Amino acid sequence: MTARVLMQRVLPFVVSALALAALFAGIDAGAVVATLSWRVAGFMVVGMIGYGAVTLSLEVASVLRIIDGARPEFGAADAARIRCASYLLGTLHYALGVGAMTLLLRRRAGVSISDAASVVLLISSTDILVVLGLAAIGSGVLGMDIPVFGVFALAGAGFVGGLALLRTPRSLGPLDRVRELAFCAALRVVPIGRLAQLFALRAVFSCSLIGFSMLAFVGFEVDVDPWHVVVGMMLVAAVSALPIAVAGLGTGQAAFVGVFQGVADDETLLAVSLTLSAGMILLRVGMGLIFARELTREAVAEQRDAALAGAES
Repeated sequence: MTARVLMQRVLPFVVSALALAALFAGIDAGAVVATLSWRVAGFMVVGMIGYGAVTLSLEVASVLRIIDGARPEFGAADAARIRCASYLLGTLHYALGVGAMTLLLRRRAGVSISDAASVVLLISSTDILVVLGLAAIGSGVLGMDIPVFGVFALAGAGFVGGLALLRTPRSLGPLDRVRELAFCAALRVVPIGRLAQLFALRAVFSCSLIGFSMLAFVGFEVDVDPWHVVVGMMLVAAVSALPIAVAGLGTGQAAFVGVFQGVADDETLLAVSLTLSAGMILLRVGMGLIFARELTREAVAEQRDAALAGAES
């Protein structure tokens, strides 16, 4: 293992530890623990079960709507197990989850590595736009002075413009090479109707996170405006998705306490955030171990072989 690869794998743990240490330095840890109760546990267990079932169904539907050329026997059960395996690795590092999803789609669906990568890229791009869009809507309703609408407008314009360039029958000169890149295949060939369905699925996916978060606030008996939860959780989701911490742990808590400042005291906010993060991690690890343990081993082995091949070349 090279020093660069080792650093990439160790750095997220360091970032998470430092971020959590900085948060707890100014917060009473005993007060955080004191907010926990069986009431909270009950709400979180119910939320985790519902969130896990809904989001996995949406993940499966998303893949099946946009993947083309898959083996006839590739179905919902296969897509679900692949997603569970990528969840497990994604808790360690975002890139590991993306890599696992791509590799397992190639092996199990029988599509090329570039086609698999284009499916994963399209879903991820859609998620970014949906998160920014919901945050922009929520901030507009609340009259919040944050630049998220401008960011959403730029991202949306970039996505629509890129889609138009990829699909135009006219020659783009030097840009034709970009249009022909294999990992852009899904954006080139997926029908607009199915793209619209994908956006709808990913919007419901994000709304399920908002619902789970709202349930956590209710469990902790924190009164918060639902639109504030929409904006706050979308911003937290964007920060947590940055591949610099383990499953967004630490960075997500810092963002959570910041965006919900004033809704409750910092100790309660940190407890809500840590409980949500712990629930998400336990849910994803559990789903991976129960439904896709052998696929996880398969993905890890293939990623290791690919890394060794790259190092030797």
